[in-house]
Amino acid sequence: MAGGDLSSPAVTRALLERAGVRPSRARGQNFLIDSNVLSVIERIAKLSIDMTVIEVGAGLGALTELLAARCRFVYALESDRRLVGILEERLGDRTNVRLEHADAGRFDFEELRSTGGFDTAQMVSNLPYSIAGSLVVDCLIKYPWIEAYTVMIQREVADRMTAMPGGRDYSAATVKIKSRASISRAAEVSRNCFYPRPAIDSAIVRIDRLPDNIAESAGPGFDRLVTAAFSQRRKKLANSLASGLDADPARIKAALSTIGREQSRAEQLSPEEFATLAEALAGTEG
Repeated sequence: MAGGDLSSPAVTRALLERAGVRPSRARGQNFLIDSNVLSVIERIAKLSIDMTVIEVGAGLGALTELLAARCRFVYALESDRRLVGILEERLGDRTNVRLEHADAGRFDFEELRSTGGFDTAQMVSNLPYSIAGSLVVDCLIKYPWIEAYTVMIQREVADRMTAMPGGRDYSAATVKIKSRASISRAAEVSRNCFYPRPAIDSAIVRIDRLPDNIAESAGPGFDRLVTAAFSQRRKKLANSLASGLDADPARIKAALSTIGREQSRAEQLSPEEFATLAEALAGTEG
């Protein structure tokens, strides 16, 4: 492998300068420079030789190199073409790594499985800040074969993902994740572990998809319902749903009465209550 120790800020700066890369805040380009954090990720992800792993935001390859050394195969996505050039230099001799120049927010991950021939995979990533929350939700909905996620994300996103009902951080994303998976906040990561140093700290979360989950049991209208519920979170849930779903207010109120939530707001309902509400509304269609 070409290059040097990526836990060294000097090596990281030199590689970026050579490639003409000025780290972009818009792209969430903050590069990990702490090898201890890599060890934490390895432990939380339970990396093993039988794993197929997807990494989003490979950057300079610090995590990619660890994944390639521990796992059967690694699909590493990077949106910056200049960084892909560095990755090709550093990982070119790895036969178990496939580099993809791709924007993960617009990428069809099914293409990896159809060409790679694997059944299941895990996502292990230092996710770009700009797409972290939406990407995890989208992948949980679209790709049930991604069984687990060990992802490093900004602290505020971790707060929303792991929030409990009733709190200000509880959101549509919280419900969509917790209705499909178990999630734990596994470690905190200081902003000093990155170059350039971001303005906020990060956290590592572990998400395990539940094969028989309440979102799928609730039916195809579940996610639209949750989105509508939080679209006007200052309003009572009955009003938000009637507006967001363009539905008969009387029908909405009748469904809410089945769970005793006629006067509640979206942030007060648990994922289980949202699932029951979705089933109640589906039962009154037509």
